[in-house]
Amino acid sequence: MTAWHQEQDLLFGAPASRRHAAEPGARVKWPWGSGPHTLGLLLWRTAYDAGILVDEVPLADVLRYCDPAAAPPAAGPMPDAARDGGIGVGGVEAVARVRPVLLAHLAPELPRAALAGARPAATVGYRVREILATPDWDRGDWPAVIALARQAMRRADVLREQGSWRPGARERSLYCRMSLDREPADVIGARGGRAPGWLARATYLVGLADVLSGAVEAMPRDDGGTPEPLAQALEATARACAGLRTSTEEVRLLWAAEPQAPRDAADWELSRVPETLRVQTEETRELVRTLSAFLWALACA
Repeated sequence: MTAWHQEQDLLFGAPASRRHAAEPGARVKWPWGSGPHTLGLLLWRTAYDAGILVDEVPLADVLRYCDPAAAPPAAGPMPDAARDGGIGVGGVEAVARVRPVLLAHLAPELPRAALAGARPAATVGYRVREILATPDWDRGDWPAVIALARQAMRRADVLREQGSWRPGARERSLYCRMSLDREPADVIGARGGRAPGWLARATYLVGLADVLSGAVEAMPRDDGGTPEPLAQALEATARACAGLRTSTEEVRLLWAAEPQAPRDAADWELSRVPETLRVQTEETRELVRTLSAFLWALACA
């Protein structure tokens, strides 16, 4: 959240995007003490006081802790890491200056809230998952990962047609052995309730990342140790699928933590899975379909 704010706030001199920028080490330094740690502590305090998970903290609720007149964070309950000195708390100024960071993350919610009507307010987890799935941002540039996977498949096709690469029986049998076109299994959560559709699809894709990586490990390499063209395509697709791992695990844990199955699973999902993450998931599913068609072509070659 703090890194995203640094990139968006021109006062820091940071570009709007780092896709063509310098290495991460050139990122502008946080200008007030232990700002990121202070924000993390405020999020924890809000969750502690409300008796909820940090993931479920509404961003707007954290603002009241940014008032300079409020009790300093160090005066109340703190996580062990902070109390033991592992996390800098920051002074009154550091706490007060967390406010514009929160407001910057709340701003995108205003037009969405107007369109969605009674949709629940954005939570910390929702916003973080939205950032991580936002293209052209430091850790959200999933379109580039998908493009590399498609490029690897095209290259393998060209090399096969030119005769530079001749897939063997093991490569041609992957289509039948992997069954990439099968439907994802249901995810069972609170008291046996079936999870929303997105969670089932994303869980399947994350599991597929491990399957594809395992297949790559079992494939031969050339004399120089370079993976074969098919292995490169599988590895790139696995990387795209793995990009959903963190957000999927978070939502899965939230679903499992429900004391009982939500009455409306789709509505439950709507307040926890941002649109950017849905788009990333569907684009990754389409990539897997492309890989399945690619493997089918190899099987028929």
